[in-house]
Formats: sequence, C-alpha cells, structure tokens
Amino acid sequence: MFLPFTKKKFELSIPRREFLSFLEKMYGTISKTTYLQLPDSLVMRVIQSFNRKRILLKESAYSLECSLELKYDHHTINYSNPETVLYRQDTDGMVKIIRNPEQENQAVQQLTDTGIRHRKNGSFRIGDSRALDWLFNAVPALSKQDFEITGRERLKRYKFRFGSPSVRIAVNSQIDWFDLNLDIKIDGVTLPIPELAKAIRQNTRYVKLADKSLAQLPDDWFQRFRHLFHFSQLDQEKIRVKEFHVTLIDALFEKEARMQTDAHYRQSLNKLHNFQGVEHKELPKSLRAVMRPYQKAGYDWLYFLKSYSFGGCLADDMGLGKTLQTLALLLNEKQHGSHIPSLIVCPTSVVFNWEAECQKFTPALSILTHTGLKRGRSTEIFNDYDIVLTTYGIMRRDIAFLREFRFHYIILDESQKIKNPMSQTAKASRLLNGQNRLVLTGTPVENNTIELWSQFSFLNPGLLGDLSFYKREFTVPIEKDKKESPTVLLRDIIYPFILRRTKESVARELPPKSEQTYYCAMNPEQEKLYARWKNHYRALILNKIEADGLEKAHMNVLEGLVKLRQIACHPQLVEPSVEEDSGKLEYLMEIIEEILSENHKILLFSQFVKMLRLLRKRLDHLNIPYAYLDGHTSNRKQVVDRFQTDKNVKIFLISLKAGGVGLNLTAADYVIHYDPWWNPAVEVQATDRAHRIGQKNRVFVYRLITKNSVEEKMLNLQARKKKLVSDLITTDTTFFKSLTAQDIKVLFE
Repeated sequence: MFLPFTKKKFELSIPRREFLSFLEKMYGTISKTTYLQLPDSLVMRVIQSFNRKRILLKESAYSLECSLELKYDHHTINYSNPETVLYRQDTDGMVKIIRNPEQENQAVQQLTDTGIRHRKNGSFRIGDSRALDWLFNAVPALSKQDFEITGRERLKRYKFRFGSPSVRIAVNSQIDWFDLNLDIKIDGVTLPIPELAKAIRQNTRYVKLADKSLAQLPDDWFQRFRHLFHFSQLDQEKIRVKEFHVTLIDALFEKEARMQTDAHYRQSLNKLHNFQGVEHKELPKSLRAVMRPYQKAGYDWLYFLKSYSFGGCLADDMGLGKTLQTLALLLNEKQHGSHIPSLIVCPTSVVFNWEAECQKFTPALSILTHTGLKRGRSTEIFNDYDIVLTTYGIMRRDIAFLREFRFHYIILDESQKIKNPMSQTAKASRLLNGQNRLVLTGTPVENNTIELWSQFSFLNPGLLGDLSFYKREFTVPIEKDKKESPTVLLRDIIYPFILRRTKESVARELPPKSEQTYYCAMNPEQEKLYARWKNHYRALILNKIEADGLEKAHMNVLEGLVKLRQIACHPQLVEPSVEEDSGKLEYLMEIIEEILSENHKILLFSQFVKMLRLLRKRLDHLNIPYAYLDGHTSNRKQVVDRFQTDKNVKIFLISLKAGGVGLNLTAADYVIHYDPWWNPAVEVQATDRAHRIGQKNRVFVYRLITKNSVEEKMLNLQARKKKLVSDLITTDTTFFKSLTAQDIKVLFE
C-alpha cells in the first residue's frame, strides 16, 4: 500500500469515509518524510493549547498508577502519546492539534510535585506504602489546580471518600457516668465505632467505613476523638464517660456535632459552667465569723463539689480566707451528723495558724495535731477528733498506716507542695483514703503545667489522663509549641474544679499596696570582691560551656550566681574577714530608721539565713527589738503572736522559704525584700503575709537591688526576655535551664 509514496509525483485517492482514519493514523507519520499536499478544498482548524487536564486512576499489583490526559478543545490526548502533531475530525471540519510542550510540562511538574513518580513510558506511579497518603493529600490539592480526577469508581484496594464527618451524639446519664452513642457518617456512609477505635489505637487518621471504603479524618476531628477515647471506656458501640468529664464532652463536640442530651447532663453542665447558680447552703450556727459574700459563694461551691463527689481546688489569692471557708464547711458537716474525722495536711510553718483559726472561728471542732516525735503511730484515736492536722513530712513518713484510715475530707493546704508528681510526697498524698478531697493554694501553677496534673491526680484521678498522655497532648504543645487549642481544651476541662478569686475582684475593702524598687551602690571593698569572683566564675563557666556544653555548666552557673548574689547582699556572706559594710545594708538601716520613727511595723525578708543573722547583730547593737523566724525556729506561734501583739517589736526578720506562706502578719504595713527572688509568685506570697484580710493600713513594699550586680542584670534580663517570665513564672532551677550561653555571658559581664 505504500508503493505510491515511493514515486516523485503521484495522486492518492482516499474514500471519504476513510479519510479521517487516514489523517489520524497515517498522515502524520507519512508527512514527516514525504511531502503530501492535502486538497485545497480541505479546511483545517489549528489548536495549540489545551484547556483541561485530567488524571485517570487505576490499580496494579503493587502500586497505584495514573495517566495524564489533556483536553485540546474537546479532543483528549494521552500525555504518553509520542506524536507531537495530531489530526482529528471536528463537527465543522478537520482539526490539527499541535501539542504545547511548555504547557504540558507544567502539568507534569504539578503532578510530580505531589510525590508521584514519572515513568519513562509517560505514566505515573506511586507504591502501595505511600498510595493512601497520596490519594488523601495530593488528589484534593490537584483538584484545586484544576485537574479532573477520574477512575475512582473502578478502584478496589483504594476505594476512598473525601467528605467531612457528620456527627450526631446522644448522651444518656447513668449512676455516675454518661453513655455516649456516636453516629458518624462520611459522605453518607457510616463509620463503625470499632473501626474508629482501631484507628485511634494505631494513631492513624485513616478509617474504614461500613462499605469498606477508606476515609481520612480531618486533624481536628481526629484530635477530638482521640481525647474522647483516652478519657472514656468503649463498651461495644457505646462510649462510657465519667461524670466529671461532662465539660470535656461539651468542649469537644458542642460546637461541631448535633447533640441530643438528657436533663441530668444539661443540669450537670450548667452547674459546672456557672457555680454561682449552685444551691445556697446555710452557714453553721456556731460559726464565729461573718463571712464576706465571696467567701459564702466559695462555701456554697464546696458543697456543690460534694454533691457530685468531685474534688476541687480553692485557689483564692493569699489572704482571702481559704482557711475560714474550709473550716465553715467542716463545722457544717459536723452539725449535720458527720462524725468521721477529716485530715488536713499543711506545711510545718502553718500548723499553728490552723490551730489558731480553728480556735477563733470554729471552737466546736476538736483538733488532733499529729506532729512531733511523740505523735501516735496508729489511727486508733482519730475517731475522737473532728480534724487530724499533720504536715507533709509526717504524712509521707506515716503513710503506711494513714492510708488505712478512711477520712471524711482530705484537705491539702499549700498544695503546690505536691507539684512534682514523682516526689514521695505527691505519691503518698495519692494513697490517702477519703470520701472527699480538696486542695487549697494561692498559686496552683508556679512553673509548668505538670503541676496541674499532679494536683488533679490527687483530686480527681483520671480527669487529665495518665502522665505520659498529658505530657504529649498538653505539656509539650502548650509549653514548647505554644499552641492555643490544647490550652483552651485544658482550661475547659479543669476550670469547673478550680475556684479562684483575686483581691482586686473581691476584696475591694483591702487598702492599696504601693511597690518601689530602690537601687543601692556597692562600697569599694565590696565592689572589688564582687569583681574578683565575677571574673573567676566568668572564665570558669565560659570555658566549661566551650568544652562540655551548656547543660554541663548549669551547676557552675548556679554556684556563681548564688555567690554573686550573696556579695551583693553583704561581702561577709562570702568572706567573713571583710570589715567594710555593705552599701545595701547601710541603705537599709536608713530606711528602717525612717520607718520606725513614724511608728510602723516591718516585715524584712531575705532568702539567706546568714544575712538574717547579720541583721540580727546590727539590730542587737542598736538595741532595736525584733522577732525572728527561719527554718530552725520551733516556737513559731509564739514568735508570730509576739510580733502581732507587742507594740515594742517593730521588725520581723523572716527567711523567705520558711515564712513566705501561711502566716497572718497584718500588724506590719511595710514589707522589705532585702534580696530579690527570681520567682515573682514567691515574693507576692511573702508580701501577702501583710496585705491580706484584716489589714487596715496602706501597705508599702520595697525591693532593694544592688546596682551593677547580678541582681540588676537578672531583672533587666527578665524584662528583655518576656518569654521567660510568661512561660515559666520561674523558680531558680527552671530559670537556669532556660538560659542561653549568651544570657550567661551577660550575667557575668
């Protein structure tokens, strides 16, 4: 048939019905080597760009494949076709298609950018192990780039759906839990609950629907379901959730799912959302106090918690009467027939404060103070008392028999003492046996979110899941990644169980508080000593960082900072032979002289016991009466009472660690922090020994800072590095861990 084409001149006659077939199948090939003139009467339209692109999906034995089809006008050309010029018949004549390589290459690039491999034969392939990810991530992306996706209906292994979940939840209340019936559909096809649970266990967002097709849960829905399954139990098709997780259900699904709830669920949720709506309880008749409105509201809230058997955290600001609210609760319990004793665990420093407050407000309550070497080693006499009062140290040592007694209430005062969940104190507290649990603290979080978990693992075990889950889902995203959604969810879960009122919001009758920072210059010898030790530690630490890294240098940093802070207070704290005084101490004595001349009382805090002893010597030399308290003081109650009542005792020297919490020292209206403490919450706690309910006078707070010292540099560093302050509300340990090498160089400059 090709014989005519071998002649120089020839005419070729082709039947009309076969002409299109000739053009499509032969003309393009022949015209590449032979000049072949088409009839002049033939009108041919030329197309040089495509207007649509289409992907055809298909399966092979071990992979997912697709071919790229291009629509030049309405003529489909497979990208793998090697012909660059093609002929087609159109409704109005013949069409010549000149393929556009630049445009086609751009389409190929869009495809390969998704991770699929371009093969030599012009098709595209991706292996089984990556096929699902490609389908669920690349196909929607390609659709947005105007690719038409076809062939889905023929897929068997990769039958998939793209729809978002439609969720309906029916909540039914049981004795102390809720049953959740979940109806989840994607593109109208049911997602069986066991398949959802399987995906959660395997930590995959791919789920198998009832028709065996696959779907991918959006990340926000996957996170919701993962939280729900972690905090619940699966019973066939039902999900069982503890009653104290009612706010979790609401936080996860209220805005995103259609919910059908019963009256008990709605009532529980409303009460938890709005504690002011709880039932008002009568105060005990023998209570010897007039409770302020916010204190009465707190008392009602404690009863609301009891009605649901929830543990709660009363986290009012220091000085707002947490002790009074708690004692009123215990007194009312006794007057309504409860004869089971309650256990109160507190720091050693506030044992006498509990005794005094109980004697003052609720003398009808009998207290057994379970402390000291002569304390009993059994629970035999506990039933003879209304309150068993002990310390954290004694609780830890006596837990072997304390855990065998079932108390009415277990109350932890200054509950930040159990902030480390791995400490023996925290572990012992969780072993205590009681019908009801409370914690009292002015600072529920000092350093990090783990402290919340530790306190709630005592209050409502299981509320925040196990510790590893909590760290993964809340601690890391909140503290490291700064994500907002886990922060909101955590707040939604815990806020019904925490009641916190600030002084600004409720105790408007409190007198104002003024704060002032005073900068003091070093004396010459003090300055020389400071420079010598600063240079020593700077060289030591920088060499250590260079040789072993920042982590290995932390102890040297801590040691150097402590020594420089001591010199900034007084050189004799480091070298007792130095005779010259401290510039800060000289300035302090001027302030004290002025305050005493106006007949005021002073709380003077220092973290260094050595500094307090130097101050004692100076006051003794000047014949100025004072009270003194540090960690070795045994008669704390007498010391406090003397300062509060003796008009001649104007100064109270207090170790910040030993006397920063739990004391009521409203006789003072001046508070002086001789040396700064890097955790602002600790300083606030100490200041609030004076600025609390019962204070009648304006409170003045002075902070003394030595100029050109590590004290000033640390404050400047905190001001510049807002992240440290906002993220940590730091203690020394966490502060040092957050310092960079550059920060350390600045501190020791």
